Amino acid sequence: MTMNVEAFDASGAAARARDEDRAAIVDLQARRGAELYGLARRLGLDADEADDAVQEALMRAWLALDADDPVRQLDAWTFRTLYRLCMDRHRWRRRVRLLTDRLGGGGSVTEPAAAIGDRLALWAAVDRLPRRQRATIYLRYRADLTFEEIGHVLDIQPVSARSHASRALDRLAVLLREEDFR
Repeated sequence: MTMNVEAFDASGAAARARDEDRAAIVDLQARRGAELYGLARRLGLDADEADDAVQEALMRAWLALDADDPVRQLDAWTFRTLYRLCMDRHRWRRRVRLLTDRLGGGGSVTEPAAAIGDRLALWAAVDRLPRRQRATIYLRYRADLTFEEIGHVLDIQPVSARSHASRALDRLAVLLREEDFR
């Protein structure tokens, strides 16, 4: 009889853990869904690709919660996963473009518009920054991540994240001054 009780307790604990994992992902999506989507868009994905990438990142986060090595910083882990998914998409586009060029240019793979949606002058200027600076600024000022978390997301040291942010802010100041004089 105790064998059945232990098996029942184990299955109940597993069900509670799955419910907790599900709740953590639902909470993450509610708190950070807009920022995740915004990062994917700022990194050059179109609306459909961004939706797919966010869902993929959330699904991977859910699976990671059930893994043997638990995720300590779920928000940063998910932003990093999304960043990598976006970079994978860009690598795929480049490979397709190179292949079609090599085969005689049978079709063209065009890059989506850099910024569809939020057309404020500041974010339009952010869109003109190099990719890593753009991601750092977005993660810092839109997603409100610390430099330690940004470093984890971009797979760089926190001091490098600070450096990218500093250079990006200097460049933004120049870009915005130039636009004022036009």
